[in-house]
Amino acid sequence: MDNLVKNSGGLPIISVSRKPIKLGKNICVGEVPVCYTNSFKQLLIGLKAAKTKYCIAAEADTLYPPKYFEFTPKTKNVYRYTNLYVYFVGHEGMWKKRCVEAAQMCDREHWIKSIEKVTTMTWEPEPFQFVFDTKDQYSWTSDQPVLYFKTHKGINYKTGFINGRQTEIPYWGSLKDIKKLFKEVV
Repeated sequence: MDNLVKNSGGLPIISVSRKPIKLGKNICVGEVPVCYTNSFKQLLIGLKAAKTKYCIAAEADTLYPPKYFEFTPKTKNVYRYTNLYVYFVGHEGMWKKRCVEAAQMCDREHWIKSIEKVTTMTWEPEPFQFVFDTKDQYSWTSDQPVLYFKTHKGINYKTGFINGRQTEIPYWGSLKDIKKLFKEVV
């Protein structure tokens, strides 16, 4: 949470959580099950509470660099941040990732309508692939990667990645540096 507040550059934060937290305007939904449907519903609650034209995703298991928050979309489409790495807790390495729902930005009204379509389904949707087109034409990036953590505490420990193991990445440094700074996560 400290990383998010520091690096977001003063942007308004709406947190939607299962337990009360002190992060921006907090909306506590209670002890709902951890699943994709509730993830969509929590995002929808946050989007409806926002007052801005665009909203940007930020999740508890992800570290965001300052440059992640500096982009403004040009259209209502979803934009995905493309400089991403995933760190599997328990493995000594980080792997490049193509996209992740924790690193995207969209026109708020478009996002709400897209999620409302998915939350009316009678089956458990896969992560955001049914909400947004996955074309790379709508993306942004910088030299500062987003670092996404996969733990056994989330919905799913599995995720795809692009290339081989890295032990150091720009902005965040080495695994040793990351572990020292964020010992409660790793």
